Amino acid sequence: MGKLKANLRMYKDFFGGYIKYREKIKKADQWINKYAEVKGLSVNPHKMYLTNLKIWLAENEEIYGQRICPCFEATGDKKIDRQLTCPCTYAVHDIEVHGTCHCNLFGRADLTEEEWKEQEARIMKEYRIPLNIQGNIVDTRNVPQDDYREMDVPDPVHQLKQSLNQFDGTFQMIVEREQSAKNIVGYCKLKNIEASYENRDDYYLVTVQK
Repeated sequence: MGKLKANLRMYKDFFGGYIKYREKIKKADQWINKYAEVKGLSVNPHKMYLTNLKIWLAENEEIYGQRICPCFEATGDKKIDRQLTCPCTYAVHDIEVHGTCHCNLFGRADLTEEEWKEQEARIMKEYRIPLNIQGNIVDTRNVPQDDYREMDVPDPVHQLKQSLNQFDGTFQMIVEREQSAKNIVGYCKLKNIEASYENRDDYYLVTVQK
């Protein structure tokens, strides 16, 4: 698929999410600003980036029942998923190391405009790796891991989002964990896309029918 067409789909998804979750987006400002004030942090100053984060948080809450960090999928482990719920347990460490939390929602109070842009570029680079595609099959395994969380970056759900912008028609995804297969089906259901999965010998095969 051409880059222009993929970008148009991303913008369509953005505005669709904004319209669908506009009330939740407004309410999110309350807890986001309060947390930043209490912790002495700043909030991402870039409106479109920030709005995207709020949309993804709203989507995750609808899929998982929790405000899972926009950067990661739910694991199915209640303890870990509580730690991943925004504002996540890992944010303090990330801010100490990078100046922002992983998704760039929160940052140091003295973070400069240039530093915000650097961190946004760092995350975009992490998540926009070339997909491992053979024909119409995306193999989501063997990607880099976030060392602190020991989780895939990008995880299968983020690879799904990228795949939806690249494929026309039906495609399949290989995932290592059943929870990831369930997460993909849950995201597709949210977007009114047919999806199902089956257990193979050492992986799960998800079929996505656009």
